[in-house]
Amino acid sequence: MTKLSARTAINLKRVLQVAATVPGNYHRFLQAGLIDSQSDFPQLVSHWQTAFANLQPIDKQIVRQNPGLFLANVEDLVYRGMTSGTSGQAFTYFANNEWNEARLLARKRTLTWWGIDEQVPIINLASRLQPLRVNDIALIGNITPDFLRNLRKVLHNKSAVIRGYPSRLCEVAAAIFGHSIPTVLGVICTGEVLFDFQKELLQSVFEAPIINEYGCQETGISGLSCPECGRLHLDIDRCFYEVIDGELVTTDLYNHTMPFVRYQCGDRIQLNPDVCPCGRSGLTAKILGRSQEQIETQQGLKYPGELCLPKWPGILNYQIVRQDREQVDIWLQVEQHQVLELQPLQLWLEKLFGEVQGRVIVDSSDLSKLENSQSCSPLEWIEWVTKKSWHEWLESGLLPLGEAREIALLLKSLIEQKMMVSSGISPVAAASIEQLLLRSTYRELPVELMAVRVLLFACSFLTDSQKRQQIYHHAQKRLAEMNCREYPTMVDLLIPSLGFENNTAASLWENTNLPNAGKLDVFNIQHLLAAFNLAASKAKKETPHLALAWKPILAVLIGDLNFWGNRFHSKILAYWCDLVSGKAIVLRSKYQSSTGDRFLDAWLTWRQAIMGDRESATIALSQLQATATLLTEVARVELEQGYAKLLWETDINPIEWLNKIANNAGLIDRSLPDGVLDPIPWIPLLLKLAKLLLARREGELAYQCLIASAPPDMRASGFERLAREMNYKQSIICDRT
Repeated sequence: MTKLSARTAINLKRVLQVAATVPGNYHRFLQAGLIDSQSDFPQLVSHWQTAFANLQPIDKQIVRQNPGLFLANVEDLVYRGMTSGTSGQAFTYFANNEWNEARLLARKRTLTWWGIDEQVPIINLASRLQPLRVNDIALIGNITPDFLRNLRKVLHNKSAVIRGYPSRLCEVAAAIFGHSIPTVLGVICTGEVLFDFQKELLQSVFEAPIINEYGCQETGISGLSCPECGRLHLDIDRCFYEVIDGELVTTDLYNHTMPFVRYQCGDRIQLNPDVCPCGRSGLTAKILGRSQEQIETQQGLKYPGELCLPKWPGILNYQIVRQDREQVDIWLQVEQHQVLELQPLQLWLEKLFGEVQGRVIVDSSDLSKLENSQSCSPLEWIEWVTKKSWHEWLESGLLPLGEAREIALLLKSLIEQKMMVSSGISPVAAASIEQLLLRSTYRELPVELMAVRVLLFACSFLTDSQKRQQIYHHAQKRLAEMNCREYPTMVDLLIPSLGFENNTAASLWENTNLPNAGKLDVFNIQHLLAAFNLAASKAKKETPHLALAWKPILAVLIGDLNFWGNRFHSKILAYWCDLVSGKAIVLRSKYQSSTGDRFLDAWLTWRQAIMGDRESATIALSQLQATATLLTEVARVELEQGYAKLLWETDINPIEWLNKIANNAGLIDRSLPDGVLDPIPWIPLLLKLAKLLLARREGELAYQCLIASAPPDMRASGFERLAREMNYKQSIICDRT
């Protein structure tokens, strides 16, 4: 075993001690002599460094089969990630705060080599990469005119670094070749082997330095090339590296939640024997590719990183797929108006593969003429967004003609998951809001009304409280001028109070007379779901005890809406405002009358009683149980009883409550009809059960509880769904024989 630095030895020992306690490692550690078989609790032996060299590596496939066997702790969960899945089915892993802080610090340190500080945005482009920092942006989707227009708008707003898989970045570069583009400060290539011809294309189009990045999140691997020599530097502070038979084997030094020790991530790598001339210490390496990406050539089996892929005249970008021993497909993006000479390419293919038939596929997309939207009347569009599915609207590509078009585009930019921003709102949406604020009234009253509702909706996406209030008061004034009393619009007027500071929220309720009777429309539902994100953040500050007991409180709010959506009453919205504020915001005199729904009245009484003493709340909970008649109401009472146990920290029998959740939330019986039972509100209980089950050494059950308790986030989940459909790793050269 390589001699360890004092710091690495300390961190390695810490993580090994944690890893020794999980069932997935026990026999492996015992066989290597890392732990004492006579001890009741696994303890490292005194000569652990020597024994570590005997430890059998473990691969991703083994972990994927039973990930719960590697779960060590659920008390300090701050990160939930998923492996790439390039070598098989992906699995979810979890990490603790110390791991996450080390990750962010390492990234910040290496980016400074290139002059990229926290103020420089990084645009994750056409890749499954979410924003990491406040100023970062993710733009996903197929390379269409809309995609390229959005990229230009973002770059025009502020110079940035772009980041993504080389294959996808080159598709973008080829699509805009020969056209001007706002300043790009750097291009970070990650996730795939970067070839010289790709680097040349990216440099010529973006006129920016090309940075090579390498990472494997579940094992703490990270690396960035240096500006001086271009070598890939591996972060030795976060991870202990070994190369065994050409394959990278790593041990994450900071993940004490799911520690991976001597883990084969599937990458082939070459470590450089000498120190980089740039003067930075530590390991440098060359990435050869994935273990399963071997390519049969005339010179034997090769990994992609061992091959030289040349640049060809007139060809901007290409991908080579060997289908069988006789046929190779070559996909090309070419310069416009070029007469291609393909013979040199064919000769090169024969030199690489032997006698093969090359089938050339030229990408003939003419982005200048491609349209991806259809037109409809303003009233048809309003019908879509108030009474139909928003997902179906986005899929249809329908946009209204005339004045309503700019409103529809703003709404689309707010909800379209193809652009994601950590700060809450994209530059494109921000610019559209400014235009809408400057706009005078619209000729058609329904269009004017939708403009106001979209502005109110935008309040839930803004992190700047002053800007939020400015937009709100503008919308409020326009509604007053229209003398609008429509119930859905008046609900929209009060929804932003969930995210405003308490005095402002109280003022909104005091000065708004909302009719008690009415029905939510589709726009209201989507507005509430968006507003809950701000409300949950507010609850963490104003009601920390409740927010911690019902963590994540966002799941509670969404669960409430899902249950009461068809029986909605303004008193529910008033209660939510009180809940996230931690005190009475709405004047009780305005909402003392009964709703006419006995179960709803009892539920509101119980939920308001939890703000006071436990005795009154217990009585209110019993009264709620007495009013339940429908099966869904009975299930709801059991859920509220679970919330009470979390709040009062009373004992919970994990097996009993697993059965309750299985019966009431449909987590096990997938045959239950959608919409009847809802798992989201049970998430706080699932997190509690994960802790209890792990303490009983039921790691697999604990892990499944964590998987089922994925935090609800419509933006992140929508982004991930689209990213999986559109943006993927695609090796530039691969062998399917």
